[in-house]
Amino acid sequence: MNIESIDLNLLVAFDAMMQERNVTRAGLRVGLSQPSMSHALTRLRSFCGDPLFVRVKTGMEPTPFAQRIAPSVRAGLAIMRAGLEEAVAFDPARSERIFQILLSDIGEVVYLPRLMQHLKKVAPGVGLRVLQLPRESYREALESGDADLAVGFLPGLNAGFYQQRLFSDRHVCLLRSDHPRIGASLSLQGFSDESHIMIEPAGTRYSRASLHSSTTTLIEQYLEKNGLRRHIALRVPHFTIVPEILAATELLVVIPGTVARLMMPWRHVKMLPLPFEVPEFEVKQFWHERSHQDAGTRWVRGVFADLFLEHGPSSP
Repeated sequence: MNIESIDLNLLVAFDAMMQERNVTRAGLRVGLSQPSMSHALTRLRSFCGDPLFVRVKTGMEPTPFAQRIAPSVRAGLAIMRAGLEEAVAFDPARSERIFQILLSDIGEVVYLPRLMQHLKKVAPGVGLRVLQLPRESYREALESGDADLAVGFLPGLNAGFYQQRLFSDRHVCLLRSDHPRIGASLSLQGFSDESHIMIEPAGTRYSRASLHSSTTTLIEQYLEKNGLRRHIALRVPHFTIVPEILAATELLVVIPGTVARLMMPWRHVKMLPLPFEVPEFEVKQFWHERSHQDAGTRWVRGVFADLFLEHGPSSP
């Protein structure tokens, strides 16, 4: 191989194929049409003397040669991107950069309205791409550069990442405002007798033992440890439909207080303290060493800190 003769764009296409295992999706990732992506792969196969990707039932699988060179290609591209980004000063007022943020759907409700209002004022050209992945995939996404930042209660990221505490939160109970059996307070007996909704982490099989899962795991572990039980009548992967379900049924849901308070002004629901003491949990933002010195990601981390640090998202 004459490495000096290779078009670096071919390596970008190769890295996209390694991530997507699909020609069309890989092309979308790098801004190429399906024919252009196929042409890039043909050129790269010729250069490498290897098929690189072969078709299987589930898509396109990399050959052993492709698997061997993939880590070096990704690392090299990351070094080049970091060098170029560091060399160019980041001006949020003029930038058109797209930042990729890992958030749950609860996180979307909490952060995005206020965040987008702020960006419109100070960085109108900056874009966000919100990623929802299984919690166990967060580490890989940050390490690979597919995500710039992760925000939430994420105990699985406590080791090996830079992190900043934003605020503490505590669970509460949310239910319909005219619930026939529960009035202005919730007793332990009432909590145990009623049926509940559980929000399972999206994209992954729920597990009490999972360190990666968010606040659902925390509350379930606490209940089990203290011998408390509840009947789960409905399990859903996303929060956004829950208020409508509550308003139409007699179900209860245990969610972070920050989210419940945001729901109160425009839903037919009420919020009550839990009839037992539950531990607080810390919401943090996490990032990888690869982006620690990048001016753009430093700026977006600063935006999250300015908007949500200490006082929580609902504070002025």
